[in-house]
Amino acid sequence: MFKQKWQLPLFIALLMFGLLISTQYNTQLAVLNSLANQNPEDLVALVKSLNEKRGQLESEVNSLLKTKRSLDEKAAQGSTLFSSLENEQKQLQVINGTVPIHGQGIEITITGDSNLMYLDLIDLVNELWVSGAEAVSINEYRIETNTMISQAEDANHRLVITINNKPLLSPVIIKAIGNPDTLEKGLTFTGGIIDNLNTLYQVYPVIKKSEDVKIPKASSPITFKYLKW
Repeated sequence: MFKQKWQLPLFIALLMFGLLISTQYNTQLAVLNSLANQNPEDLVALVKSLNEKRGQLESEVNSLLKTKRSLDEKAAQGSTLFSSLENEQKQLQVINGTVPIHGQGIEITITGDSNLMYLDLIDLVNELWVSGAEAVSINEYRIETNTMISQAEDANHRLVITINNKPLLSPVIIKAIGNPDTLEKGLTFTGGIIDNLNTLYQVYPVIKKSEDVKIPKASSPITFKYLKW
């Protein structure tokens, strides 16, 4: 009984395999007979037609490859342009003071017992700009082109330094982002601003270099009333 169970499936499988081989053989034989029955002129025309189609396909492939290269180049140019615009936007944000920034620089501390005047503070800031500072702050006030450093009388009729009409409290801490060595040298050379403050006014700023000076965004970013784009 067991022997009869596996003989039938095996017989069916062999029969199907034989039919498949027979069908494939007959198909190939038909193709060969068809080509054999063609006259030479028809075969030449067939080969010519196939060659023409092959040439057309190759031309289309080359055209598509050329289009792809062109699109790749435009995509690369677009990426470069986008990156350039993004960098310009970041620079404008830094210039306008709309974002906090950080980097190498120096910190200058002037204690409350110093006889510091607002003009001295302006000179210090200007010397930092001249020495290559990329950003400056005083007691967390971001210094911009429209920042006003001045003086005013307090409730006790004493003159106090003000920034944008707000009293500047002691100690005064000035931060500047830029090359630390260059910024320090711009302030400390003989006859420079620090030398004059020391010898003429007994003001002794303390300079400290830092690898990560943090400057906040401006409290009032620059706005334009009359400028037109």
